[in-house]
Amino acid sequence: MANSDSVRAYMAISAINLFPSLVKTELLSDSKMLEELAITTDATVHFGNRELAFSRSSLFDAIRSAFENTGKDFFLDDVKGNSWSLRYHQDERPAFSLTLGDLQIFNDSFWPLCADVDRRLSLFETEAKGRSLSKDERLRWRTVLSTQTISDDDVSDLLLDLDCSPSHIEALLRQEFQGSSNDVSTLVPSNIRYYERLVGKYCGSNSVDEYCEVELKQHFGRRIESGVTENDFLICIHKSISAAVSNGPIDEVQYHAITKRAIESSHPILLISCIEVGILKFKNTSTAIIKELFESISSTKTLNNIRLFCSMVVFVDGELSRLQIFKGMPPFYRRLASFAQSALIVKVALEEGVAFDNVEQWASQQRGLNFFCQSFIDLREEPRWLPTYLTEEQINNELYGRVNVACQESDKCEVTEYLQNELTSGSRLNMHSFLPGPLEGISVPAVVPDEISNLLAKNITGEASFESYKVLMHSAPFWKIDDEFLDRAVSLLESAQHKLAAVNDKDSVYQVLSGLAQVACMTRSQKLAASVTILSRLYRDYVEVDSEPENYLAIGVVAGAAFEDKDGWAEYIGQWCTELAYMPISEDSIGRMERMLERLCILEPYLYYTCSKALDMFRLLIGK
Repeated sequence: MANSDSVRAYMAISAINLFPSLVKTELLSDSKMLEELAITTDATVHFGNRELAFSRSSLFDAIRSAFENTGKDFFLDDVKGNSWSLRYHQDERPAFSLTLGDLQIFNDSFWPLCADVDRRLSLFETEAKGRSLSKDERLRWRTVLSTQTISDDDVSDLLLDLDCSPSHIEALLRQEFQGSSNDVSTLVPSNIRYYERLVGKYCGSNSVDEYCEVELKQHFGRRIESGVTENDFLICIHKSISAAVSNGPIDEVQYHAITKRAIESSHPILLISCIEVGILKFKNTSTAIIKELFESISSTKTLNNIRLFCSMVVFVDGELSRLQIFKGMPPFYRRLASFAQSALIVKVALEEGVAFDNVEQWASQQRGLNFFCQSFIDLREEPRWLPTYLTEEQINNELYGRVNVACQESDKCEVTEYLQNELTSGSRLNMHSFLPGPLEGISVPAVVPDEISNLLAKNITGEASFESYKVLMHSAPFWKIDDEFLDRAVSLLESAQHKLAAVNDKDSVYQVLSGLAQVACMTRSQKLAASVTILSRLYRDYVEVDSEPENYLAIGVVAGAAFEDKDGWAEYIGQWCTELAYMPISEDSIGRMERMLERLCILEPYLYYTCSKALDMFRLLIGK
């Protein structure tokens, strides 16, 4: 190394050491940058538990030597100074064993260190197909593997890249479910490349329908293997995804094999995706099995699995919000990844017969606050899906709603007529079946029917009361409310000086505040959001914030989504929280709201600008 290179490398590593550990780790993982700076690094390779570890350079050198000298033992020390013998084992994959006394480790993961280039490339082809690599990724790694000797960094980068695959994570989940505990990084991988291989890479679509037409189509087209897999059915969180899967090369024999496993496991996502794909592609030849799939949705086992699925979504989406790896992307894409990963976890858990105790409580305690706070923040971009929709009952309603839509959009045949008859005659279809799904937060609502429009005109008159706004609050989640009715609702409050008639209990006040906040959010009515603030002030001494402090804070965050621009949104939430901070409430309630507001600010730092005063007040009051 030239003297100038040495000085530059020294200065670079000194600068890198000034960064926090997470940033430093990320910088040191960029092998191309390190090569340009003439910096050489070593790493530690762990086996099984973190106590057994080796220097990467010494381990790789020993493996290379062993692969080239069959039958000869090589020796190396672990990080504690224990001397291990290493020997090559001939098999389909280049493998080695490490031996220390009675302890022996067998490993076949380091095949890229094999000296035989042709064999190395052959092994890579098998790995690439099983690990969901794209054609471009396959070509890039083939170029690296074609060199006579691969650098330690390239070997590490390749192995880490291969680990960012659904098949690898599924295998790890299976292994951990058979043991006593699960690693959070297995349940929720922290590398976005994994999710890009699971559900496709986001490239700028504005909605899930557009995403399926562009990114998802490209995702399926770029894969090395063009066939449809069972895991593709697990990502069908929306009907458009099922349509994209049905366009893939899947024959009826393969379809029946997947539907059989769906019925046996009662996996809710597998059931609905199989129904939708079946109606789209096999409705005339698979009538009996589609009927069986439909009946499985109503089973007690499926309802229990929906509860498990919802709990997993709370945990996975809460962890992804903490990791912030989807920052700058629309909420529907992160939710697609969260729901798909949760579906994969549930699939493996059901296959392994895992019994979960108090899973809802566990998920809520672990990542519940993150999930709800992130979902409330998402409302500014996608205002039509609320986190309160993630319940066993509502997901079950949504499954029936998707069956109904699939039948409505398909040509009439025996199975669609049967399904529609079962939906209506069995009272399985209700109004909640038509609520927006988790990927439809930005969907355009349907035009309000004349009957509902007449009811709105009839009710939003006279006195401002709970009854006056009941139809409006119940209609906004389903239909596009005309500005005429929103203006009338605000005028009714203003003419009554924001006093509610015939309201004699706290629950009614809370329902009006919460309901009108949701209407303001879903319709982007800033005037109605302002009226919600005035109502909250007028009934400040009447409502019992101590009973549900987080819910009262959430009312303001929901109403704030009426402001699509970030400044107006943050200003509204800041004002709401500041006024809450001055209310005479218990120390416990103050602490709970402080934790929630702090988490909101951590997930969306822009809120610190307007909410810091409220945070300081909460912390001051807790300290008394």
